[in-house]
Amino acid sequence: MNAALMPIPVILNPAARSTKAASLEHALRRLSPEPELHLTTGPSDATLIAERLATEGHELVVAAGGDGTMNEVLQGICRANARRKPGEKHTSLGVLPLGTMNVFSVELKLPGRDIEACWREITSGQRSEVDLWMANEMYFAQLAGVGLDAQIVQETSWEAKKKYGPLSYVMSAVNVLMRTPPTLSVKIEGKAPMLGTVVLIGNGKHYGGPFPLFRNASNTDGKLDLLIFRGLGGMEFIQLLRGMLLDGYHECDDLDYIQTSEFTVTTDRGEAPVELDGELADLTAPVVFRPAPFRLSVSAG
Repeated sequence: MNAALMPIPVILNPAARSTKAASLEHALRRLSPEPELHLTTGPSDATLIAERLATEGHELVVAAGGDGTMNEVLQGICRANARRKPGEKHTSLGVLPLGTMNVFSVELKLPGRDIEACWREITSGQRSEVDLWMANEMYFAQLAGVGLDAQIVQETSWEAKKKYGPLSYVMSAVNVLMRTPPTLSVKIEGKAPMLGTVVLIGNGKHYGGPFPLFRNASNTDGKLDLLIFRGLGGMEFIQLLRGMLLDGYHECDDLDYIQTSEFTVTTDRGEAPVELDGELADLTAPVVFRPAPFRLSVSAG
């Protein structure tokens, strides 16, 4: 079948909002044109499905869920795109924001949780390109973090997210932030290492939802924005982050805010958790952050 005539595949993680899974599936099947629905059955399943669909020649693969589902689909699409010859058309990524957190969809200015409105935009044929990044051999599109924020993600269970939604991250933070964090070192070629306890990384302005934390960021400028929180304990980090989210970023003695295209994060404890697009990654520091060898095509104007 001609790729342009193929039904658009949508990968749904029914566990992401299990209490509403049946109604979500029903709503997706009622969309027009009707999508080709693929339900995941476990971790990393979305990656395998997306890679297969992209390899089969689908021009667009859509992730229906939160940022975790989006990132799993992203891995599969990018693995297939990485094998393509120069000049060969890449598979694009579409997003139906149905999860706990939907930061990437906010960045793309998609119409919230309005499934039908998002679907109209996805099926309009409009495409744009954004910068794509790698952390070691994994891809990410929106944000990343090393240290405390990744630890919070690591300790927030699926059950807690299902029951409490975004509040579940706050509950995990209370426990994590009472501990002594590891010291992280950010190394950029030609610069002295910068030390901190938290490294937040943005490819766009938004972090943790609708908050424009990285106010100078752009996902088309070829740079990542880094916030390095220096020598802070847990409660100091929370106070400073809260002020930044509410009042905006201000230069101060407790953090560095820089833009760069490549850097390495190491830690004094041998390892530290890493999150990509708000989900724990199978990575530990040291991690090399660098541009992917190609950009990401997304179904957004």
